[in-house]
Formats: sequence, structure tokens, C-alpha cells
Amino acid sequence: MVKTVDEQIALWNHANVRLIDVRLGTLADGDAPHAYRLPAHAFLYAAEGGGIARLDEESHNFGMHRVLHGGRGAVLRLSPDEWLSYYIVLYKAEPLPHYARQFASRGVGADPFRQHYGMLPTSPLALADKLAAMREDWLSADPLDQLRARQLFGQFVHELLRQMRAQGVEPNRPDLVAQAVRFMDEHYSEPMTLARIAELFGCSESYLTKQFRRRLGLSPIRYLTQVRTDRAARMLGFPGASLQEIAERVGYPDAHSLSRSFKKRFGRSPAKYLAGLPSVVPELPDMRTEYALAPASDRCYIIVDNHSHERTTGGASMFRKKRASSMTAAALLLGITMLISACGTGNTNHAGGSSAAASASASPIASPQATAPAAASEATGTRTYVDSKGTVTIPVHPERIVDLTGSAIGNLLELGIKPIAATDASMQSPYHQEQLAGVVNLGEGSDFEKIISLQPDLIVAFDYLEAAIYDKLAEIAPVVRLAYGADRPAELLKKFGDFTGRADQAQAWIDEWNRKIERVKPKIVETVGDRTVSILQPFAKGIYAWGDKGGRGGEILYGDLGLKAPPIIKQKLIDGPEFGANLSLEQLPEYAGDYIFTSNWGWDDGDPEVVYGSALWKGLPAVKEGRTFFIDTAGSYYNDPISLDAQLAFIVESFLGNEGTALLS
Repeated sequence: MVKTVDEQIALWNHANVRLIDVRLGTLADGDAPHAYRLPAHAFLYAAEGGGIARLDEESHNFGMHRVLHGGRGAVLRLSPDEWLSYYIVLYKAEPLPHYARQFASRGVGADPFRQHYGMLPTSPLALADKLAAMREDWLSADPLDQLRARQLFGQFVHELLRQMRAQGVEPNRPDLVAQAVRFMDEHYSEPMTLARIAELFGCSESYLTKQFRRRLGLSPIRYLTQVRTDRAARMLGFPGASLQEIAERVGYPDAHSLSRSFKKRFGRSPAKYLAGLPSVVPELPDMRTEYALAPASDRCYIIVDNHSHERTTGGASMFRKKRASSMTAAALLLGITMLISACGTGNTNHAGGSSAAASASASPIASPQATAPAAASEATGTRTYVDSKGTVTIPVHPERIVDLTGSAIGNLLELGIKPIAATDASMQSPYHQEQLAGVVNLGEGSDFEKIISLQPDLIVAFDYLEAAIYDKLAEIAPVVRLAYGADRPAELLKKFGDFTGRADQAQAWIDEWNRKIERVKPKIVETVGDRTVSILQPFAKGIYAWGDKGGRGGEILYGDLGLKAPPIIKQKLIDGPEFGANLSLEQLPEYAGDYIFTSNWGWDDGDPEVVYGSALWKGLPAVKEGRTFFIDTAGSYYNDPISLDAQLAFIVESFLGNEGTALLS
């Protein structure tokens, strides 16, 4: 990741850059914001008026003279206050080969230009003048004028970076997995390959796959298959719909291909699945979601090496196209939810998405965090709670909770709350098994009909949920969204304690945890001394290193116990924003500490002996001298209170033996 303005300057100095288009668009109050996926990297400049600009899920104040940068593949939405006139400059860029190799050696796997940042310039006219001249030259039929437009683009970038450095503005990496998930949710019916998805978002296929596995525990193609088969399952009951027609509508070439994937997904053929459906199923005219991108024909650029492009003088048209008529299964969900509501659930949920966008910080790279306490209403039995996306109305004492976090379920269990249902990923920790009897396994968590049947009064999820999925869940019950990866374990437990009304129990665990650390830390620090500790996991034909975030004992080793990490791990994974680093086997000695905690990756079919059986691994001092400890694979991914207690016991025993076990007693 390019973290600083100086690194951005170095990047621009070592890149091939091509100007693609320069537009001037206008929007007026009342124009419906239209989603537009950026076909190339883009600069936006608010020439007159103002409003809100959304890049993916980030809201930015787009007032007069403000500049934003969005990476290729980001979804852009503009919402004017009263009037908005704006420039959009599209360009293509790639690092020169020798500089790209430097990025690869630093673990930067995606296109370094795919970053979001913005600012309010101190000298806006210096930028506005260049944009006006650039557009005039770009629209000229004279190739000499177009050449000058390219030169002006370089001057524009120079001036922008100069002012960014003066203001201390830093870039922000977009959420690659969320972008790819949204794209597949909305374009599942189109021909799609892993290569196409990776190319669209400017990264390699292997990098995209590894990011998916790290975040979601499955590959991009497996996720796409689930989306398609889920859509097909909902369409089976449509009157007159043939299996071939359904297959074509969800992206399969024929009924046979769909049937094969369907059986793998649901364990039975479409015909047997259909036999188990209710006899009356409303006909839904279109399974495409409301949260759709502009169709391919709506001024969607195709960028090829011969520099061909479509030119337009009315950039606003891409936001004014009328959306195609569409309805999703949410219509069915709403009807069932209304029936449930009539039976007395009485819960309402006010989604925070739109309000969060309207009240976003004026800082162009700020993101909201959930810190505000809940406010109770004794008369209604509900209270307001500020989660990571906005304000939601929840029960004062929720009793039927559905947990969709996948890894944070232990927070509920520690507070004495057994959720009525959870995803399959929540069920995998060996530390939770005894407390999960009777909890319904929701698989991937996308079976909305099953969730409805459980009549929850609260749903808990991380905030990487797609907007369309969140909207469906919010029709069923209030949804609390937690910021994924943003909170340390104690902070996350406090939030669970807050919205469940068990803050005292949460604080009691934290106090006891701190007492345990106080008992064992001095002895462990004395034993380890100045030596380093690393967390390493074999992954297929490579290896992952982990820092102080994302489980695997990192929060304890580096956070609570304050042990030293190898310098590169401290720089990239503790002081830096990343959770883990994907290494080649050759990089192993650089990341290996004097002590190593390790386990097989567990998510894929990789053979751990590729690492454990290698001469490099066997030659590490920690391996030769017996300072290597094998943590539980299935339990290593979790960092909830129950899992942390188990991990702490293992860590203490690894360093101190029976003496450490006695200290914890």
C-alpha cells in the first residue's frame, strides 16, 4: 500500500500514465444518484455547487473546489445539494517494470493507483484553471491540442500532490473484497471469470483469491457460485419458469451446468428442492437487485491498448439514466415480515446508511465509528444504538439474537447469551463447541427465509455486508453492524455488552483478563528477554505472517504481553494497517522470530509440509532449538474472550510450562 504523499510522488515519477477522458458534468437537486463503476482511475473536482460523493461505501463532502481520487473499479454516486458542476478526469497508469518489482517485494499485491483520497485545496484556482484548459484541449480535433491536454494533466497532478503534501493528506486503500463482492452480486448473470474480476480491480488472480479467503473463508468463484445458486433457488417456484431459462438468467450456459452446481450447494437437485417449496410462491418479475450498477451500455468505457475511448460532453448523463425496473426477493421477505409483525414482534429498525452518508465528516477520508452509548425508551422497550454505519433502534433486552459475524460469536457466549442461530464459520472454534448445542447453523448466512422463520429480535453482523443484503436483513429485525477489524478484543466485547444490556459482565471479563496478564507477563518477559516472536502459517505453496490483529494469538503476544516482533513484521503488520502478509518461502528467514507460533492455514487444500518439510524451515534457529509451538488450527482464527482465554493458556504453557499454568490458576 502507498501510505504517504511522498510515496505517491515517487510512484507518479516511475509510472506510465495515459489520459483517457476529461468531462464536465452537471447535476441538479432531484436528479436521482446513479451508480457508476469507474472504468479507470479518476480525479473529481467540484467546480460549482456541492453535495455528497460516495466511493463504494465511503461518503465524502463534495463541496465547491473539493478534489477526490477514486481507483479503477470503485462505484461512484453523486448526490447534489441544489446544484453541482464537476470535472471528472479518467486516466490509466501502471508502475514501470523495475518499480513494480519493488512494490512486489514489499508485498503490495494490487494496483498502487487504486487508492482513495481527497482534499480541499488551499489554492483551488491553480487546479481549476488547468482542468478548464485541459478539457478544452482534449475536445479539440487537433492532435497537437490533445498532446497539450496530456501535459496539462501532468501539471494538474503535480499541483495536487504539492498541495496534498503541504496539508499532510494521505491516501486510503479501497476495500477490494467489498468491491468484488458487490460486482458479483450485481453482475452474476453475466459471463464472468476470475481473470475478468481480477483485471477489473487491477490485481492478480492469486492476490484476489487470497484476500477473499482471508476475509470470507472461500474463493471468489465459490462465492459467485453461491450467489448464482441462491438466485436460482428463489426462482424455481416462479410459474412457467423452465430450468433452462433460470440457468440463463443466473449466468449458467445450460440447465445441466446449473443442476450440477445446485446439487453441490444444497445437497439435492433443483427438482427435489422445488418439491419441498410452498405451493404458492409470488411471481417476481426480476431477480436483479435494486442496488445495481449502470448497465454496460450506459457510457461504460472499455479501455484497450490502442487508446480508443468514448467521448462525451455531457458527463451528467451517466448519472441520469433511468434505472431498469427490478424487484428482488425482498418483496417476498417484506410480506412475510409484515405477517410476523402482526403476530406481535413489534420491532422496528431504522437503517443508518443514508443518515450516515448525510452526516459524514467533512474530512474526505474519514469513516464513522461506533462509539456513542445507547439511549433507552422504557415506554416502547426499545432504544437507539449507534453502530458503525449509523443509528439503529434495537430492543432494550434482546432475547432472540442471530449472529452473522462468523468469528465474534464468543462475545455473546461470554456474556451468557446463546444466539438462536449463527453462520457455519461461527461453529468451527473448538473453544465454543460445548456452548453451541441447539444453535441453528445458517451455513453462509444467506438463507433469509430460515432467518425469518426463527423470528429474531436482533441480528448482529460485521459491516462488510453488501447494502442489498443488509436491506433484506433489516426487513426481518434490527441489525447492529460492527466495524470489521477496527476494534481490539476488549473494545469489541464492550460493544456487545452495550447493545445487549450486559455492560457490567463485559467489564468483569476485561478486569479479570487484565489481572491474568499482570500475573504472567513479568515472568514471560523475563523468559523471552530481547528475543523476537513471530506467528507463521503455511498457505498452499507459501506462508502467511501475522501481526497484532486478526487472532492467532497476536493480540496477546504483541499487545498484552508486549513481546518483540521481527522488524519487518513490526513495520508492516503492527505499525502498518495490514492483518497479515503473504510471503514466498524464500522470505521465511526474514519473518521468522526467535520463537515461532504456527499452525496449518486450514482454509485451503495446501500441504503444510511444503513449508514444514523444507530445508529453509528446518534450518530456522527457532525450529532447530525447539522454540516452535503448534497452535490449534481451527481455534486460531478467533479473538473473542473464550478463545483468548484458551490461547493465553497455551501461550503461557509454551513459554513457562507447568509454572505458567499455576500462575493462571
